[in-house]
This record gives sequence, structure tokens and C-alpha cells, in this order.
Amino acid sequence: MSALIPLYAEIDDATLVATASKGIVRRARADAVNVQFEKIGADEIVGRIDDATVRLDDKGLGKARCTCPAATVCRHKIAVVLALRTRAGESQAAAPVVETDWPARLATFDRKTLQSAVGKTGLREAIRLLALAEPATIEPDRASLRVVLRSNAEEIEVVIPSQGGFGSLASALPERRQPAGHAAAVLAARQHFGHEAIELDDAETIVDQRSFVPDAALLAAMRDAVCRAYAQGFAVPSRALEVRLTLLAVSGRAEAMPRLSASLRRIAEGLDQRRSRNVNHDPVELLREIASAHALLYAMSQTADEARLRRLAGMVRAEYEPVGDVDLIGLGATLFETITGAVGVTGHFVEPATGQRFTATLARATTHDTRFDPRAAYRTQPIWSHTLARLSSATFRLSGAQASSSGRLSLSQATRAETVQPFRPNRDAIAAWAQDHTTPLAGLAYMSWPMLADHLARQFAPSLDAPLLAAQPVVLLPSRVSPVAFDDLTQRLRWPLMDAGGSWISLTLDHDDEGRGLGASRIAALEATIGDGGNKRPFAIVALARPEAGKMTLEPMALWGDQQISLDFPERTPVTTDVVSRVMAGLRRKVAQFAPPPPADVTVRQTTQLLQTGVDALIRFAEAGLHASAQQKLLAPLAQTYQLASLTPLARLFLRAAASREGDITPAALASAQGLFTLQNLTGRLQVWT
Repeated sequence: MSALIPLYAEIDDATLVATASKGIVRRARADAVNVQFEKIGADEIVGRIDDATVRLDDKGLGKARCTCPAATVCRHKIAVVLALRTRAGESQAAAPVVETDWPARLATFDRKTLQSAVGKTGLREAIRLLALAEPATIEPDRASLRVVLRSNAEEIEVVIPSQGGFGSLASALPERRQPAGHAAAVLAARQHFGHEAIELDDAETIVDQRSFVPDAALLAAMRDAVCRAYAQGFAVPSRALEVRLTLLAVSGRAEAMPRLSASLRRIAEGLDQRRSRNVNHDPVELLREIASAHALLYAMSQTADEARLRRLAGMVRAEYEPVGDVDLIGLGATLFETITGAVGVTGHFVEPATGQRFTATLARATTHDTRFDPRAAYRTQPIWSHTLARLSSATFRLSGAQASSSGRLSLSQATRAETVQPFRPNRDAIAAWAQDHTTPLAGLAYMSWPMLADHLARQFAPSLDAPLLAAQPVVLLPSRVSPVAFDDLTQRLRWPLMDAGGSWISLTLDHDDEGRGLGASRIAALEATIGDGGNKRPFAIVALARPEAGKMTLEPMALWGDQQISLDFPERTPVTTDVVSRVMAGLRRKVAQFAPPPPADVTVRQTTQLLQTGVDALIRFAEAGLHASAQQKLLAPLAQTYQLASLTPLARLFLRAAASREGDITPAALASAQGLFTLQNLTGRLQVWT
């Protein structure tokens, strides 16, 4: 008898249900009598049912192949397994089964085995999933072990069979998430049975980084997958392509290239959203990610300089690294909510000795977790033995601090905030920050808007050698503060501020007609603070600067005057609907008497429209399957348009794309996309006018 028969005949119903579903198993049970075996060999079993052919080998059910188009474990595979169970003999199935020694079974899944199976990235993600989960549910049986990990965002159920390697584990997770999810279940089961915790070796990671040499074959495979993501993903999204990208991202050799690994994951996620018609899918962002990954891969394949290769690959490091004891100043805190449902609150801090910005975040991945209220967490949830409400407006020393490369601070219980004192900014002290250009805080506070614009242009300048920065806090010291106005062009509220030289900028606030959301509450808090003529105007405003759709925006976060006022956490919560309705009704008046409106920058607007036209054309070209007729209709005219607009580098890129043959069209189109997005970032300066 083939040794493969017991491997599959011993798969119990719990494993089959976890792999597929009760309905599929029930249907497969009825189909099992119709299975015909074409081959039962030592290395492969081939079964046929209906018009589908199933091939099983020693890699387990998760790696079984079927000719049907189902993207998950199908009824045909389950039916063949059930037929093998019958073929093994009911008497054998009914014989007493030896109880599994689960501690011994789980001991076989040591760190080396798990890392070999899922890579360091997968193992790191598994450790993260386990850390976020509530105490796991472990249900041992004679032939399988059921592990359930519950977190605020989801529930993961994995079945560990009594025999087989890591590939024999079963779950209903998407294939791209199975490596980390299955590894997390193994870690939870090991912990349940008293095994020592598995951790990543940071020292080994640093050694790997020092000996980093790009794998030419892996780079070529990644580049091929990225090109296919553009050539096929927009027209006919494929789950197989998503799996391919994910497997490349978690492969052991990709560990030395974390920027590419993360990019491939995001591309796979974007393709999954497009295939499932997710309302959150953004084709422009998907194209941006594909173009960026392609440019990064090309640069790495053409670069011999070791230092630049490491910058392109990204730092291989633990998520948090010790940074010692740091003195920090709280700049304020902001609430956030994303289109995917994540909510939270972020505190912003600066280290006066270096000028480096840090953040600390309390968040949940979904609004469905009714136990988490970011406003309540801000005031009551302790971090470093204090609340974020206290620390975000205080000076303190953070002992034993750990931070990520982006400045995100770890909320580890081993870290402590000491010598906490309220931070009371005054005009003279903050003005000294802005006036003394030799101090580290000179890049934080500004009294001149042209200097601020130059600083932000440098901070957010696109560079392939480093990822773009996120939002950055700045402190503004205006000489004149005007009333809030409504901008008909952007459909946003703008708050004009003048510097000592007579230059103007606008801070912006989002709103909706119903007076709901974070924008509405900020408008209400701002109106309550500066709308009353009896209140003193703030001498400084803390704002978050970020690039957005080819522009630079400034959003007010906190006001510094006689007291510090957070727009997201005012001492008194106004009735936002009434206040915003009143504000919006009054803002239609002419405001030229208070501040000159920003001039229409026709050149920038035309450039922005031209660049967006190119992005749209490249998306439509991909949706047309890179057809030759679309190539001439969509790309060739743009080459001439960009030439007439004196955008010669773009004109050359599109001319090459329009003239490329089938084998070269995808790289040429992605080079054009990267050129468009780079120029968008370069033109996104803060608007300053007089």
C-alpha cells in the first residue's frame, strides 16, 4: 500500500472543515463514492471526479492540485481524501487510535523549522499576531489539535494534525496569510503545552544585514511578478498572482530587502481588493505601488555601490530598537480614522537635543470593537505609567525607550516616563526656536512662511533611496491670524495666517454638510477658541504637514496661547452640528478684508491636471490588457502633449512606451508611471502668497 494513503486517510473531519467549510465537506462526502483513482503511487496519488483531476503528494492537502478553477480547497480534493479514507478500510479507521503526545509533536516545530517554513518576516508577523490575540483556545483530540486565536480584528482557527510537517496544517485563511497565521497557531500551542517561547535573534539580523548581497535570481522573479501585476492585475486580477507576490515577499531571501518585501505585500493586497471589488480599492495607489516597486527593483539590479544597495533594500532591524533615555516635549495629540475602519489617537513628541520627532499611538484596526474609544483611551489608558493626555502636553524623560526607524515609540511596560512636568510654552521661548538656526529645534518652529515652504519641500522631496515621510508636526508663529474662510475651489475650510514679512499661508480643515466626523469637531473647537472676540488669539499653532494629491497641506492640531488647546480634545465639547452649521452659514461672506485669498496658480493647476491625465491613461491602458490599439490611442498623444508643455523627460518616457514592442511595453509604461508620481511629489510645494 502506498505510504501516501495513511497520510491522507488519517485527516479527520475537524481538519477538513477548518480547511474548507462544513458545507463543502458535506457535499464532498456525497461525491466520494464517485471518485476514480487513476494512480496510487509512492510519490503521487491521482484521483478523478466529474471533470476534475486531483493530484496529491507528500506535501499535504494544502499543496494538493486540482484542475477545477476554485481558488480555495475545493470539494474535489476533499472527496478524494474521503475516498482514500474508505480505501484504507473501515476496520482500520475503527481501530483504537493511539493518543497523540502533543508536547512531543509540537517540540518538532522549533525556531529553525518555523523560520525555514515561513521566513523571518513570516515568523515576525506570527509573533505579532500572537501578541495581539487574547488567550488562545486549545482543543486537543486524538488526531488533531484545534487552535483558535481571537483578536479585536478577527478570529483565526487552525488545525494541527497529529502527523506531517508544517505544510500539513489546515485553516480557511487566504493562502497569502497562511504562513504567518499557521505559525502563530503553532506558537500558541507550544506556549499552552509549556514549551519555551520562540523569539527572533536581533543579533543574527544585524549580521545578515552586514553580509547583504542582492540575490539576482530573486530580483528577477520579483520584477517579473511586479510587471505581471501591471500587465494583468488591472484587466484580469488573479489570485494566483497575489499568492505569488506574497510568497516572494515572505521568502527567506527577501528578509534582507524589507522595503521590497513590504511593497510586494501591499501590491498583493491591492490586487485582492480589486479582484473582490472592495469599495476601498484605489487604482491610482495600486499603480503608484507597482511603479515604485519596479523602480526599486531596477535600481537594485543596476547598483554596485554597497551603501546605496543597503539604502534601497531598507534597514533590516527589529520593529523597535533601544534608543536609550530621551528627553521629550509633548506637541499635542490627534485622533484619526481610516477608510478601512481603523481608529486611534497619536501623540506627537520632539527631542529638543536632536530635533527628532517621535509618535506614540493607541489604536484598533476596526470600529467594530466597541470596547475601545480613542477619546477615552487618550484620557484614561496608561502608557509608560501615565496617560497620553498628560504626556502630550508635558516635558519628561523616557527611560528605556524603544523606537522604530520611523520614530514610532514602543508602548512596552519596561519603558517609564519620569520627571513629568507640564509644558507651558511662551512666545519668547518658541520664537527663540525659530530665530536661532543653529539649534536642533530650528527645523520645528517657523516665523517665515517662505522658509517653511523650503523646509517642507526638502523634507518631503521624493527619493528612491528612502521611503516618503509621513505627516510631520511644525510650530507656526504668525504675526496675524485671520478668521476661518470657506474655499469654494477645494470645498474645505481654510485658516489664513500671515508672517512678519507679509506672506500668507492657509491651514485647512475638512468638513461635511452634516457637521459630523473629526473635521466637524475640530471646526467647532476652533470656533469656540478664536471665534469669540473676548478670547486672545494664540501666539503659536501646532500643525501637521503632509503631501496630498500633488499639494502640501497644513492641518491645525493644537493652539498655544494663555493655555494649550487641542482641537481634538478641547476641555469643553461643543455641540458640533449646530456650531458647524452656523460657521458654514457665516463663512460665505467675503473675507478679503481680513486676508487676501490665495491666487489661482494656473501653472501648478495645469501641471497637476496634465500629470493626472497621464496616470489615468496608464490605468486605462492596463485595463485594456496593454492592447496595441490602446497603446497608440492613449500613450502616443501624451508624449506630444508633454513635449508641448516643456515636460521633456516625461515626453521621452511616454514616447518610449508608445513605441515599445510587446516584450518591453510593461517596463516602459511603469517607468512612465514612476516619472509621473515623482513629478507630482516635486510640484507639491506649500502655497505661499503676499
